[in-house]
Amino acid sequence: MIKIKSPGRICLFGEHQDYLGYPVISLAISKYIYIEAKRITEPKLIINLPDTNEKIEVILNQKELEYQSKRDYIKSAYNLFLRRGIRFQKGYEISITGDIPINAGVASSSALVIGWLYFLNHITYHALSKFQLALEGYNAEVREFNEAGGMMDHFTAAFGKLIYLEQINSKPNLTTFDLSLKGFVLGNSLEKKSTVEDLINIKKTALEGFRTLKESMPSFNPFKTLIDEVLPFLPSIEKRYRKNIIGNLGNRDLTKIALNLINEYYQNINKVNSNQLKDFYVQVGNLLNLHHQNLKDDIQVSTQKIDDMISASLKAGALGGKINGSGFGGTMFALTLADQDALISAIEKVGGKAEILKTSNGVEIY
Repeated sequence: MIKIKSPGRICLFGEHQDYLGYPVISLAISKYIYIEAKRITEPKLIINLPDTNEKIEVILNQKELEYQSKRDYIKSAYNLFLRRGIRFQKGYEISITGDIPINAGVASSSALVIGWLYFLNHITYHALSKFQLALEGYNAEVREFNEAGGMMDHFTAAFGKLIYLEQINSKPNLTTFDLSLKGFVLGNSLEKKSTVEDLINIKKTALEGFRTLKESMPSFNPFKTLIDEVLPFLPSIEKRYRKNIIGNLGNRDLTKIALNLINEYYQNINKVNSNQLKDFYVQVGNLLNLHHQNLKDDIQVSTQKIDDMISASLKAGALGGKINGSGFGGTMFALTLADQDALISAIEKVGGKAEILKTSNGVEIY
C-alpha cells in the first residue's frame, strides 16, 4: 500500500499578488489530501474520489485522456507525464480523500494536483524533482485550462513549511524556511465562492489598472515605483482602478517588510529569547492586519462575515488575522500566542467553523 498526503496552505503575505508576478510568503498547514493506492493486475488506474462521489478509470495504453470538465486535473496531470515521454505499466486502485475545506481558499485543488503528481512520480521511479513537480502542478491546474492563478499553492504543497516565492525574469525563484510557526487558527465562513471566476476578474482589474496608470505615468514600474510617486497621477485615472492600484502596491511593500522580518528571525533563531520571540509574532500579526485592511478596502475581496470573524478573533486576543485565498467567502486565519481555544470560540460565535493549524511538511509518503 502506498500512502501519500499533500498539504493545503495559508497565504501569509502576497495574497492576490502571485498571478501579477509579485512575491508571496506562504505556509503549508496540517490539512491534507490523502492518497492510498494498492497494486492490481489489470493495466489500469482505478481512481475513487468518495468525497465527491466520483470514479475515474484510466486504461494504461499511453494515450492522452480527453477532459470532461474545465478542471479535470487528474487527467491533465497524467497527460503531462505522457508528454514528457514517461510511461505507465503497472495498475493501481486508488482512493483520494481529504480534510481540506473545498472551495474555501485553502488550496485544496492544488494539494490534490501535487499529491497526484507525487504518486505518478513515485510509480515511475521519481522521474521528476520536487521543483519540477511544483511546475507541473501549475501547468496541470493553471496553464492547461487557461486559469488565472499563480504558482504559490503548488510550491507550498511540494516543499512545505514556510516558503518565499518570487518571479525573476519570468522564472520562479524559491526560498524555503525550515520554520514551524505556531498559533494559527483557521476559520471557515462556510460561504462558498467561485474561485476561478473571482481570480480572473480580480486579475483583469489589476492589470487594467496598471495599464491605465502607465498611460498617464510612462515611468511606472509595478515592481519598483513607490506609492508616493503614483499618488499625483491617480486623479486622472478611473475611480474603479485607484484603490486597486494602491492596494496592490501596498501589499507588494508589506510582503517585502515581512520577508525582512522573517529573514532576521530565521538567521538568529538559535539566539532568540522569549521577549524577542513575542516581538516577532506581534510584528507578524500587525502586518497581517495591514494586509487584510488592503484586501478589504482596496482590493475589496472580503465579506462582512469574514470581517466579523477577524474582529471577533482580535477581541479574543489574536495578534492579527486576514482573509485567506481568492476571497468573497471561504476562510480566514488568525494568529495568537495565547489561548487558541478562545479564538475558536470567538469565530464560532459569529457563525464560522474553526480549528487549530500546525505547520506541515510538503507532500510525502507517510
